[in-house]
Formats: sequence, structure tokens, C-alpha cells
Amino acid sequence: MKRLLKKLTSNSGVIAIEFSFIYIIFIAFVFIIFEVCRFYFIVVAMDYSLSQAARDSAYIENETSNVDYTQSFNDSFFKQGNFWVMFIDPDAIRVDAKFCSSVKEVLNGRCSLVYDNSKRLALYSVNYRYRPMKIISDMAWSESLFSALDGFLSRKVVYMIESSR
Repeated sequence: MKRLLKKLTSNSGVIAIEFSFIYIIFIAFVFIIFEVCRFYFIVVAMDYSLSQAARDSAYIENETSNVDYTQSFNDSFFKQGNFWVMFIDPDAIRVDAKFCSSVKEVLNGRCSLVYDNSKRLALYSVNYRYRPMKIISDMAWSESLFSALDGFLSRKVVYMIESSR
């Protein structure tokens, strides 16, 4: 009877059980922090690449009328891929360049895909399909969380094309 009572009141193994509970929570927080850092990296990388590519393509010398600003923007944006290719899938990126003659056209969304010398404003945009890493995907709550985070990140910038001044 004493042995049974001693065995029931023994504290051996309590630390192992507490460690297993805390370890699971700790690992979950580590993955959450990693995903938040990855999200911010993607946002910053897109902002940086968009601004650099827009600046590079807006300041091209237009000595001939054959300058393709859209292709120049595309090339300049994806040339910076070695900066973000580890965390961003280049196939999920959509880049676009539209040209407007006034700020009113930019605000109303009436820009043209074709450049001519009367259109001095360029609206450069980048869309990225953000998908969180599904580390815990077998649970019902994780699927609703991941579907809420799954969406498009969109960035836009307007530049005045210097060669058309």
C-alpha cells in the first residue's frame, strides 16, 4: 500500500510532460515569427525592386521612338531577382506598365498600355500572389487561417518619363 501511495504521489516525469507542452508552443511561435518575417521581407523586396525598376525605365533616353518602356521595366524588375529569389517565386509575380497624360487619368484608371510622346506619366505596378508556408496543414483551424492569408500583394508607383519632357 505504501509503495502504491508513493508511486501515485511521485513527481518523476512531470518535467518531461511540461517540456512537451511548452516545446510545442515554442516551435509554433518560432514558425509564426518566421512567417511574419518572410511576409515583411517580401513586401520590402517588392517595394525596393519596383522603385528601382521604375526609376531605371523612366529615365531611359528616348532618342528614337522605338523605346519599349514596358519591356524595360520588366527586364529591370526581374534583373533584381537575385535579391529576393530565395523567398519569392518569380512565376507568381505580375508586372505591368501603363501610360497616362495627366494625374486625373491615373486616378480614374484610364491609362493606356501603349506609350506615345503625349503620355508623360508611367504607372508601374507589381502584383504578387502571396502564399504562406503551410507547416501545420492537417488541422481544420490552420486551413481557414491559411486561406485568409492567401492573397495578392499589390504595389504601384507613378513616374514622370523624363525623355518626354
